[in-house]
Amino acid sequence: MSLFLFLSTLYFTPWMVGFAGWYDTQPYRDFLFYTPFQHLLLLGPVLFFYTQSLLNPAQKLNRSMLLHFIPAILYLIYSAVIVIYDKIILHDYGFLASGQDPDFETWYQLLGFISMSIYLVMGFRYHQLYLKSINQVLSNTTAYLYPWLPRFFFACIMLLFIRGVVAVLGLIWDMNYINTWWYFLCYAICCYYIAILSYSNAVESKLLFRTNLLATEETYWAATDTIDTEYVSIPMIENTTTQELSDELLLIKDALLSELEQEQVFLNPELTLVELSKQLNTNASILSKVINKGFGQNFNDLINQYRINFVISEIGKGLHKKQTLLSIAFDCGFNSKATFNRAFKKVTNFTPVEYIQEHFR
Repeated sequence: MSLFLFLSTLYFTPWMVGFAGWYDTQPYRDFLFYTPFQHLLLLGPVLFFYTQSLLNPAQKLNRSMLLHFIPAILYLIYSAVIVIYDKIILHDYGFLASGQDPDFETWYQLLGFISMSIYLVMGFRYHQLYLKSINQVLSNTTAYLYPWLPRFFFACIMLLFIRGVVAVLGLIWDMNYINTWWYFLCYAICCYYIAILSYSNAVESKLLFRTNLLATEETYWAATDTIDTEYVSIPMIENTTTQELSDELLLIKDALLSELEQEQVFLNPELTLVELSKQLNTNASILSKVINKGFGQNFNDLINQYRINFVISEIGKGLHKKQTLLSIAFDCGFNSKATFNRAFKKVTNFTPVEYIQEHFR
């Protein structure tokens, strides 16, 4: 995010210093002409990898990721060639004979617009795949849904939309840098919004997420202290009916029931599928299959069902007369009021208050 904000600052720097007279004074004019300020081919990859780093704090740059930066690198090389030819070889304006800043060339602006659009779609798709499989691995998902990310994507889309409006208006009117003050103002406001939104919602993912953007059936998850080879595949498609299990999977199901009913592992608000699989000495992918087929539920629904049943048993003991419902819920493994109310309604078809009025008058 810091890199994105830095690149955004560079983006409207020529417009700001232009009003300070830099384009009319040497050596500032040549500095603006020959220095690439608008790194349009870099903004898209930075936004996409920022999204990946949120969902996977252990994400590191590798060779395949570096390929995304090749267009931006090529533009930097192109900029260097311009400087060498004009300043060292020709000693005059060659590439810049037209007096047009290379950053404002139509082909570059269009290419940057397309690049950022593609990477925004990729980032949105990556987040959607994360949401489709999170209930399979986390028992409490509220803090890790990143509900502000869609607003983040929307703000980035607005940046592109405003840029598109400027391009269209430029076909009709003379859109010089003086007439486009409103565009840069809107751009700055969007950048401030993105910065505040990002830094005020800093949450470190409980598990590490990885997937292929074309994935339709499974994603890959691992514990935060894992190594690269320990990612396991988790299905995105949930079973809604129970299915017959093999003898091997039945043994895992029995062990799981023991952990839930005797050890009451569901009381841990940060319980994850990966953590539970380690306690059962099995693989998270296998345990997910057992829960989906053996119970006809996803991991989140199964754990929350046990938590709700425990809440109900505590209410049956009259604990709600001594404690608030929310404190009981927290003691039973929930970590947010919204999650508790939603899970209670899903299991009992009543809100907590309605349930008490109906069953414990």
